[in-house]
Amino acid sequence: MRPLSASEAIGPALERTQDLLTRPFRFKTFLKIAAVAFFAEMGGNFNSNFSNFNNHSGTTHGGVPPAFLAFIVAFAVIIGVISLVIGLILLYIGSRLQLVLVEMVATRQTLVGPLWRKYGSPVWRWIGLKLLFFLGTLLITLPLTIPVILYVVHHMHGGGNPFSGLHITQMILFFSGAFLVLLAIGTVYLLVRDLALPFLALENRTIRDSLEHMRAIIAAEPGQVALYVLLRMLLGFVFGLGAELAAGLVLLFSLIPPGIAGLIMYLALHKAGAGAMVVLIGLGIFVGLLFVCWAACVVICFVGAALVFGQAYALCFLGGRFPLLGELLDRSATPPAYAYTPGFPPTPPLYPPPQPGPPAAL
Repeated sequence: MRPLSASEAIGPALERTQDLLTRPFRFKTFLKIAAVAFFAEMGGNFNSNFSNFNNHSGTTHGGVPPAFLAFIVAFAVIIGVISLVIGLILLYIGSRLQLVLVEMVATRQTLVGPLWRKYGSPVWRWIGLKLLFFLGTLLITLPLTIPVILYVVHHMHGGGNPFSGLHITQMILFFSGAFLVLLAIGTVYLLVRDLALPFLALENRTIRDSLEHMRAIIAAEPGQVALYVLLRMLLGFVFGLGAELAAGLVLLFSLIPPGIAGLIMYLALHKAGAGAMVVLIGLGIFVGLLFVCWAACVVICFVGAALVFGQAYALCFLGGRFPLLGELLDRSATPPAYAYTPGFPPTPPLYPPPQPGPPAAL
C-alpha cells in the first residue's frame, strides 16, 4: 500500500467503513461493531474527575453538626472509591476494546470473542502507556495550574468572585491559554492513539518501540501529520455532530407512533376506573423501558459508526507507513468491479453435469 496523504486517506476510510458495516448489511453485525467502537471510546479514555469539598469556616462550624459533617465526608469518600473502581474497570474494558477495534477495522474481522482473548496481555502495555501519558501531562501542567487554583481558592474563600478583579483582556487570555493547553494535550493523545497504538496491537511491540515508530513518522512528514491531525479533529467534529443529529431525529420520529397510541388509550381508559388506569400506567412504564433500550441502540449505531470511520481514517493514513498494516488493508479490501475481466474468476455452474458412471456389465 502506497503512503496516502491526509486528504487522500478520507476516501479509502469511507470505503472501509462501508465495507465493514454495510457490505453486506446485517443489523446484528452493524450493532456489534458500532458497540465495540462506542464503548472503546467511552471507556478507553483516561478521564479522572476529582471532587473538592469546600469547607467554609463560618458556615461549617456554626451551622453544621460535627456528626453530620463526618457523615457527609464518609459518604463522599465511599462514593469516590466506588467511582474510582468503576472508572478503572471501564478503563480496562475500553482499552481492550480499542485494541480489538484496530484489528477489526484493519482485517474486516467481525468476531469479537477471538480478538478479545488475543489482547488479554497487550492491553496492560496500552494501559501503562496511557498512565504514563497521564502522569507526564500532570507533571507538565501542574506548575501552571497550581497558581490558578490558589488564586481561585483565595478569592472564593473570601466570598468574592475570583474573576471580578480581572479585565476582559485578561479573562480572554486566561481562557485562551487553558484552551490551548487542552488542545495540545488532546493532540498528543490523538497521535499516540492513532500512530503508536497500531504498532502495539498488530505487531505486539513494546511501548518504547511503538513511540519510536510514531516519532519517526512525525519526523519524516511533519506537514502531513499536522494536516492529518487537523482533518482528524475536523472530521471527528463533523461526523460526531451529524451522528448526534441523526440519532436525535430518529428518536424524535420514533416517538410519534407510541405517543399517538398512548393518547388514544388514555382518552379511552381514563374514565374506566382505577384498574384501567393501573393497566395504562403499567403499559406506559413498559413502553418507556422499551424506548430507552431503542434509544441506546440508535445512539450506539450512529455514534459508533462515526467512531469506526475515525479509526478507519487513522489506519488508512498510517497504512502506507506501516508495512504490516498496509498489507492487511490491501488483503482485506473489497476488490472493485473493474478488477476482473469478464468471465474471471470463473463462476461454478449451479447444477454440475452428471459424472459418467461405471460401464454396464455385458
